Amino acid sequence: MRGRITVCAVTDLLKRLASGPGVYRGRGDGLESGPFVARIKVTSVVRGNAITLDYEAVSDSKGLQHVEHTILTASEAGRLELHVTCLELPGVTRFVEHEAGVFNAYEGPMPARIIMTMPAEGVLTYGWWWSRDDAEPREQSRAEVRRTG
Repeated sequence: MRGRITVCAVTDLLKRLASGPGVYRGRGDGLESGPFVARIKVTSVVRGNAITLDYEAVSDSKGLQHVEHTILTASEAGRLELHVTCLELPGVTRFVEHEAGVFNAYEGPMPARIIMTMPAEGVLTYGWWWSRDDAEPREQSRAEVRRTG
């Protein structure tokens, strides 16, 4: 019985995003990024077995500062994974969910994680954490966006 509860809890984020596709817009800020405007397009694919996130961050001072295409899906073992490609990372980096909404980089040039939550219906938070040395990652940018379309 406990295993089924864990699997349901693990896939809850995937199910919630798959049931709420659309364009999410809002603001973000962070140590590395500074203030920015965020746009994340959420698309449900393969009948909700995966979702794609197309994320852009723009600021007046830096212009287009982040472009990302990510796939969120469950692995064969039932754990959520993010497969991320963006301008800041080489190729595709796999992030595995360590605890609810906290995804650690499986491989990568520096310690990194992504923290993604849905604190309310139609609201998504998406934060990038990393460290340029072996220190524990810390939040560098975080967007809070709301579904607008």
